[in-house]
Amino acid sequence: MVSTLTFRSILVIGSLVVLQFPAVAQGPQAGADRYLEPRFRMGLHLLPSVAWLDARDGHTESKGSVVRFGFGFTADVMFADNYAIGTGINVFRNGGKLSYFDRMTGNPLDAADDSTQFLVRRDRTLTQHWVELPLSFKFRTREIGHITYWGQFGLGMGLNLRSTADDAVDVLYRSTGAEGADWVEEATIGLIPDEDIPVEDEAALLRAAMLVGVGIEYNLSGKTALLVGATFNNGLFNVANNRNFGPSREVEHLQAAPDGSLDPAGTEGYDIKMVDNAILFSCGLLF
Repeated sequence: MVSTLTFRSILVIGSLVVLQFPAVAQGPQAGADRYLEPRFRMGLHLLPSVAWLDARDGHTESKGSVVRFGFGFTADVMFADNYAIGTGINVFRNGGKLSYFDRMTGNPLDAADDSTQFLVRRDRTLTQHWVELPLSFKFRTREIGHITYWGQFGLGMGLNLRSTADDAVDVLYRSTGAEGADWVEEATIGLIPDEDIPVEDEAALLRAAMLVGVGIEYNLSGKTALLVGATFNNGLFNVANNRNFGPSREVEHLQAAPDGSLDPAGTEGYDIKMVDNAILFSCGLLF
Protein backbone atom coordinates (compact mmCIF):
# COMPACT_ATOMS: atom_id res chain seq x y z
CA MET A 1 0.00 0.00 0.00
CA VAL A 2 2.81 2.42 0.92
CA SER A 3 4.74 1.67 -2.24
CA THR A 4 1.67 2.28 -4.40
CA LEU A 5 0.98 5.61 -2.65
CA THR A 6 4.60 6.72 -2.98
CA PHE A 7 4.67 5.81 -6.66
CA ARG A 8 1.49 7.77 -7.32
CA SER A 9 2.87 10.85 -5.47
CA ILE A 10 6.09 10.81 -7.46
CA LEU A 11 4.11 10.49 -10.67
CA VAL A 12 1.90 13.44 -9.82
CA ILE A 13 4.85 15.64 -8.82
CA GLY A 14 6.77 14.70 -11.97
CA SER A 15 3.78 15.53 -14.14
CA LEU A 16 3.45 18.97 -12.54
CA VAL A 17 7.15 19.70 -13.08
CA VAL A 18 6.90 18.71 -16.76
CA LEU A 19 3.81 20.83 -17.24
CA GLN A 20 5.37 23.88 -15.55
CA PHE A 21 8.72 23.72 -17.32
CA PRO A 22 7.55 25.13 -20.70
CA ALA A 23 5.86 28.04 -18.95
CA VAL A 24 9.03 28.85 -17.00
CA ALA A 25 11.14 28.54 -20.13
CA GLN A 26 8.87 30.89 -22.08
CA GLY A 27 8.63 33.56 -19.35
CA PRO A 28 11.85 35.46 -20.07
CA GLN A 29 11.25 35.32 -23.82
CA ALA A 30 7.79 36.82 -23.39
CA GLY A 31 9.25 39.57 -21.20
CA ALA A 32 11.99 40.27 -23.74
CA ASP A 33 9.39 40.66 -26.50
CA ARG A 34 7.43 43.07 -24.32
CA TYR A 35 10.37 45.48 -24.02
CA LEU A 36 12.07 44.83 -27.35
CA GLU A 37 12.84 48.16 -29.04
CA PRO A 38 14.69 49.06 -32.24
CA ARG A 39 18.37 49.89 -31.88
CA PHE A 40 18.20 52.72 -34.41
CA ARG A 41 15.37 55.24 -34.88
CA MET A 42 14.96 58.16 -37.25
CA GLY A 43 12.38 60.88 -37.57
CA LEU A 44 11.43 64.35 -38.80
CA HIS A 45 10.24 67.26 -36.70
CA LEU A 46 9.22 70.92 -36.79
CA LEU A 47 11.09 73.41 -34.57
CA PRO A 48 9.10 76.49 -33.51
CA SER A 49 11.20 78.51 -31.09
CA VAL A 50 11.38 81.47 -28.73
CA ALA A 51 14.80 83.15 -29.01
CA TRP A 52 16.60 86.05 -27.37
CA LEU A 53 20.04 87.71 -27.28
CA ASP A 54 22.04 88.16 -24.08
CA ALA A 55 24.22 91.29 -24.42
CA ARG A 56 27.41 91.07 -22.34
CA ASP A 57 29.45 94.15 -23.22
CA GLY A 58 27.87 96.59 -20.75
CA HIS A 59 26.73 99.10 -23.40
CA THR A 60 24.37 97.14 -25.64
CA GLU A 61 20.85 96.69 -24.28
CA SER A 62 18.81 93.51 -24.81
CA LYS A 63 15.23 94.50 -25.67
CA GLY A 64 13.25 91.27 -25.95
CA SER A 65 12.64 87.93 -27.63
CA VAL A 66 11.42 86.82 -31.06
CA VAL A 67 9.42 83.81 -32.28
CA ARG A 68 10.95 81.85 -35.16
CA PHE A 69 10.50 78.49 -36.92
CA GLY A 70 12.65 75.66 -38.26
CA PHE A 71 12.73 71.95 -38.98
CA GLY A 72 15.05 69.01 -38.50
CA PHE A 73 16.00 65.37 -38.81
CA THR A 74 16.65 63.29 -35.69
CA ALA A 75 18.38 59.94 -35.16
CA ASP A 76 18.74 57.91 -31.96
CA VAL A 77 21.30 55.11 -31.65
CA MET A 78 20.46 52.87 -28.68
CA PHE A 79 23.50 51.43 -26.89
CA ALA A 80 21.58 50.12 -23.82
CA ASP A 81 17.96 49.50 -22.84
CA ASN A 82 17.40 53.07 -21.62
CA TYR A 83 20.27 55.02 -23.15
CA ALA A 84 20.96 56.38 -26.62
CA ILE A 85 23.21 58.72 -28.56
CA GLY A 86 21.05 61.42 -30.09
CA THR A 87 22.11 63.23 -33.25
CA GLY A 88 20.64 64.57 -36.50
CA ILE A 89 20.46 67.93 -38.30
CA ASN A 90 18.54 71.01 -37.17
CA VAL A 91 17.82 73.95 -39.48
CA PHE A 92 16.40 76.77 -37.41
CA ARG A 93 16.34 80.52 -36.89
CA ASN A 94 17.02 82.46 -33.71
CA GLY A 95 17.89 86.02 -32.80
CA GLY A 96 16.47 88.77 -30.64
CA LYS A 97 16.14 92.49 -30.12
CA LEU A 98 19.01 94.89 -29.32
CA SER A 99 19.47 98.63 -28.86
CA TYR A 100 22.75 100.56 -29.06
CA PHE A 101 24.39 103.81 -30.22
CA ASP A 102 26.16 103.70 -33.56
CA ARG A 103 27.61 105.78 -36.39
CA MET A 104 26.04 106.10 -39.83
CA THR A 105 27.59 107.57 -42.98
CA GLY A 106 25.42 109.16 -45.66
CA ASN A 107 22.22 111.19 -45.51
CA PRO A 108 19.20 108.88 -45.95
CA LEU A 109 17.13 111.81 -47.28
CA ASP A 110 19.75 112.99 -49.80
CA ALA A 111 21.25 110.38 -52.11
CA ALA A 112 23.92 112.83 -53.28
CA ASP A 113 25.28 113.23 -49.73
CA ASP A 114 27.20 110.04 -49.07
CA SER A 115 29.90 111.42 -46.75
CA THR A 116 28.17 113.16 -43.83
CA GLN A 117 28.40 111.22 -40.57
CA PHE A 118 25.59 110.83 -38.05
CA LEU A 119 25.37 109.52 -34.51
CA VAL A 120 22.27 107.35 -34.14
CA ARG A 121 20.36 105.13 -31.73
CA ARG A 122 19.78 101.80 -33.47
CA ASP A 123 16.98 99.45 -32.36
CA ARG A 124 17.62 96.15 -34.12
CA THR A 125 15.65 92.91 -34.49
CA LEU A 126 18.19 90.32 -35.55
CA THR A 127 17.43 86.99 -37.24
CA GLN A 128 20.15 84.36 -37.70
CA HIS A 129 19.73 81.21 -39.81
CA TRP A 130 21.65 78.18 -38.54
CA VAL A 131 22.23 74.60 -39.60
CA GLU A 132 23.24 72.66 -36.49
CA LEU A 133 24.67 69.22 -35.82
CA PRO A 134 23.57 68.13 -32.31
CA LEU A 135 25.24 65.35 -30.33
CA SER A 136 23.75 64.35 -27.00
CA PHE A 137 23.19 61.58 -24.47
CA LYS A 138 19.54 60.61 -24.36
CA PHE A 139 17.92 58.92 -21.36
CA ARG A 140 14.66 57.04 -21.96
CA THR A 141 12.15 55.25 -19.74
CA ARG A 142 10.30 52.04 -20.56
CA GLU A 143 7.01 52.51 -22.37
CA ILE A 144 4.37 53.46 -19.81
CA GLY A 145 0.83 53.39 -21.19
CA HIS A 146 1.99 54.01 -24.80
CA ILE A 147 4.26 56.88 -23.63
CA THR A 148 8.06 56.89 -23.35
CA TYR A 149 9.60 59.79 -21.43
CA TRP A 150 13.06 61.07 -22.32
CA GLY A 151 15.67 63.67 -21.39
CA GLN A 152 18.87 64.69 -23.13
CA PHE A 153 22.09 66.60 -22.52
CA GLY A 154 24.75 67.46 -25.06
CA LEU A 155 26.34 69.97 -27.45
CA GLY A 156 25.46 71.49 -30.80
CA MET A 157 27.77 72.91 -33.48
CA GLY A 158 26.16 75.41 -35.87
CA LEU A 159 27.04 77.07 -39.19
CA ASN A 160 25.58 80.50 -39.98
CA LEU A 161 23.73 80.40 -43.31
CA ARG A 162 22.31 83.92 -43.30
CA SER A 163 21.79 86.88 -40.97
CA THR A 164 19.27 89.68 -41.49
CA ALA A 165 18.06 92.62 -39.42
CA ASP A 166 15.10 94.96 -39.18
CA ASP A 167 16.30 98.34 -37.88
CA ALA A 168 14.67 101.45 -36.51
CA VAL A 169 17.34 104.19 -36.59
CA ASP A 170 16.85 107.40 -34.59
CA VAL A 171 19.25 110.04 -35.97
CA LEU A 172 20.55 112.17 -33.08
CA TYR A 173 23.59 114.20 -34.21
CA ARG A 174 25.09 115.39 -37.51
CA SER A 175 28.78 115.98 -38.18
CA THR A 176 29.61 119.46 -39.46
CA GLY A 177 33.40 119.54 -39.09
CA ALA A 178 36.22 117.71 -40.80
CA GLU A 179 36.37 114.03 -39.86
CA GLY A 180 33.52 114.43 -37.41
CA ALA A 181 35.17 117.10 -35.24
CA ASP A 182 32.00 119.17 -34.66
CA TRP A 183 28.49 117.86 -34.02
CA VAL A 184 25.05 119.47 -33.93
CA GLU A 185 21.71 117.96 -32.99
CA GLU A 186 19.81 116.57 -35.96
CA ALA A 187 16.13 117.57 -35.96
CA THR A 188 15.05 117.01 -39.58
CA ILE A 189 15.61 113.31 -40.28
CA GLY A 190 14.04 111.63 -37.24
CA LEU A 191 13.28 107.90 -37.12
CA ILE A 192 14.19 105.76 -40.15
CA PRO A 193 12.87 102.19 -40.54
CA ASP A 194 14.90 99.71 -42.56
CA GLU A 195 13.88 96.07 -43.09
CA ASP A 196 15.57 92.83 -44.16
CA ILE A 197 19.11 94.20 -44.11
CA PRO A 198 21.81 91.58 -44.80
CA VAL A 199 24.24 91.63 -41.85
CA GLU A 200 26.39 88.52 -42.42
CA ASP A 201 29.54 90.61 -41.86
CA GLU A 202 28.32 91.48 -38.36
CA ALA A 203 27.60 87.89 -37.27
CA ALA A 204 29.89 84.99 -36.40
CA LEU A 205 30.22 82.16 -38.90
CA LEU A 206 30.25 79.34 -36.31
CA ARG A 207 28.32 78.73 -33.12
CA ALA A 208 28.55 76.29 -30.20
CA ALA A 209 25.69 75.59 -27.82
CA MET A 210 24.79 73.48 -24.81
CA LEU A 211 21.62 71.41 -25.23
CA VAL A 212 19.28 70.39 -22.39
CA GLY A 213 15.91 68.88 -23.30
CA VAL A 214 12.92 66.81 -22.17
CA GLY A 215 10.00 65.25 -24.01
CA ILE A 216 7.81 62.24 -24.73
CA GLU A 217 7.23 59.68 -27.46
CA TYR A 218 3.63 58.51 -27.87
CA ASN A 219 3.37 55.15 -29.59
CA LEU A 220 0.92 55.32 -32.49
CA SER A 221 1.39 51.88 -34.06
CA GLY A 222 4.27 49.43 -34.12
CA LYS A 223 7.52 51.40 -34.23
CA THR A 224 5.87 54.70 -35.24
CA ALA A 225 5.65 57.30 -32.47
CA LEU A 226 4.65 60.94 -32.07
CA LEU A 227 7.58 63.02 -30.78
CA VAL A 228 6.95 66.10 -28.61
CA GLY A 229 9.68 67.91 -26.68
CA ALA A 230 11.42 71.13 -25.68
CA THR A 231 15.16 71.86 -25.72
CA PHE A 232 17.04 74.78 -24.19
CA ASN A 233 19.65 75.75 -26.79
CA ASN A 234 22.16 77.86 -24.85
CA GLY A 235 24.85 79.65 -26.89
CA LEU A 236 28.33 79.44 -25.38
CA PHE A 237 30.38 82.05 -27.26
CA ASN A 238 30.09 85.55 -28.72
CA VAL A 239 28.14 85.53 -32.00
CA ALA A 240 28.85 89.17 -32.91
CA ASN A 241 31.60 89.75 -35.46
CA ASN A 242 33.18 93.17 -34.89
CA ARG A 243 36.09 93.13 -37.32
CA ASN A 244 34.32 94.78 -40.27
CA PHE A 245 33.24 98.10 -38.77
CA GLY A 246 36.38 100.16 -39.23
CA PRO A 247 40.09 100.57 -38.63
CA SER A 248 39.65 101.56 -34.96
CA ARG A 249 37.05 101.39 -32.22
CA GLU A 250 36.40 105.13 -32.54
CA VAL A 251 34.40 104.45 -35.70
CA GLU A 252 32.49 101.47 -34.32
CA HIS A 253 29.73 101.24 -31.70
CA LEU A 254 29.56 104.15 -29.26
CA GLN A 255 29.42 104.18 -25.48
CA ALA A 256 26.75 106.27 -23.81
CA ALA A 257 27.36 108.39 -20.71
CA PRO A 258 26.39 106.94 -17.29
CA ASP A 259 23.15 108.96 -17.36
CA GLY A 260 22.24 107.48 -20.77
CA SER A 261 23.03 110.59 -22.81
CA LEU A 262 25.33 110.61 -25.84
CA ASP A 263 28.08 113.25 -25.81
CA PRO A 264 29.31 113.64 -29.40
CA ALA A 265 32.58 115.18 -28.25
CA GLY A 266 33.66 112.38 -25.95
CA THR A 267 32.37 109.13 -27.41
CA GLU A 268 34.51 106.00 -27.58
CA GLY A 269 33.96 102.83 -29.53
CA TYR A 270 33.51 99.29 -28.22
CA ASP A 271 32.95 95.77 -29.49
CA ILE A 272 29.50 94.21 -29.13
CA LYS A 273 29.50 90.94 -27.21
CA MET A 274 26.38 88.78 -27.17
CA VAL A 275 25.31 85.15 -26.99
CA ASP A 276 22.12 83.82 -28.54
CA ASN A 277 19.72 81.53 -26.68
CA ALA A 278 16.53 79.75 -27.69
CA ILE A 279 13.94 77.28 -26.49
CA LEU A 280 13.21 74.93 -29.40
CA PHE A 281 9.87 73.10 -29.30
CA SER A 282 9.97 69.89 -31.36
CA CYS A 283 6.93 68.13 -32.82
CA GLY A 284 7.28 65.28 -35.30
CA LEU A 285 7.27 61.55 -36.01
CA LEU A 286 9.73 58.76 -35.21
CA PHE A 287 9.91 55.61 -37.35
